[in-house]
Amino acid sequence: MSNFFSHKDLFAVFVRTQVIHNLFESNKNLDPNKLDLFHVQYTSSLIDLFQKLKKAKEQQYLLLSDEIYINQDLVRKLEGETVSVNFTDISRKHAKAMAAKIKQLYEMLAGGALSAFSWGDTMAFSQLMRAEFFRPLESEQFAQLTKTEGRNCYKNEFVTIERKLLGRLNIHNFRIKFSCAFVCDDEVAEVFDFVDSNDKFVFINSSKSFYFLDEKMSQGIDLSKNESNKTSIIIDLKIKSDALRERQATIKSSIAPDVEDVLSGYLEKISGVDFLDELQNVDEQTNILRAMLNININSK
Repeated sequence: MSNFFSHKDLFAVFVRTQVIHNLFESNKNLDPNKLDLFHVQYTSSLIDLFQKLKKAKEQQYLLLSDEIYINQDLVRKLEGETVSVNFTDISRKHAKAMAAKIKQLYEMLAGGALSAFSWGDTMAFSQLMRAEFFRPLESEQFAQLTKTEGRNCYKNEFVTIERKLLGRLNIHNFRIKFSCAFVCDDEVAEVFDFVDSNDKFVFINSSKSFYFLDEKMSQGIDLSKNESNKTSIIIDLKIKSDALRERQATIKSSIAPDVEDVLSGYLEKISGVDFLDELQNVDEQTNILRAMLNININSK
């Protein structure tokens, strides 16, 4: 038990018990019945208590081991399912394609004539990447991000785009980069940066519309780069497994305060100089035994 629990007081009890045994071995004149009495009234009770504690802690240890195993198995499956793509390169190509689309729309709106136009290739990006990479947003935040009433816009059958945004894009020669994207139910919103300034704008896929992204629209919303949702889950599972292993490492050595008190009192009692002479003090022995028996093992 002392080896399993690695507790200083339990080691001390073990040493003191050995001292008592050695005392009887080296002094044949001592009444051996007192040694039997010591084991019946003290040692047996303590061993029974810590055997029950050991069993409970072994069950806890196994439960943690099972959870760690399940986490590891899930991590392996998710790592196998994770899309093996370079999202940074794909999003860079997407931004270049989007810039070309906006420039084509600008020429169409400036010239007042319609020409052949399709969103197909730029929409493929969200269809392929949204499940794993786009950041989910609650409906209220998504509504905040896409709330654009009262904006002065250009419109035709292909697009709605804020006038001052289109003018700024033209000035900067349509140099943009992809920032991040969000999904809410079936709705998608993509955020882009200007390459040469800190300005941002949002593209709302369902309405094919572009608007400047101001601080009010983005307040409280994480605009950091998208990462694989599965990768985030994998990282969380690994962190949790590490925490479970730390708990496993302390299970055996951690003892509840009421058990600590009983063990401390037990050690103090058997370490007394006159302990052997007091073995017939049934009242005190009974109190220690009662304290051991009253401990709720399942709560430790």
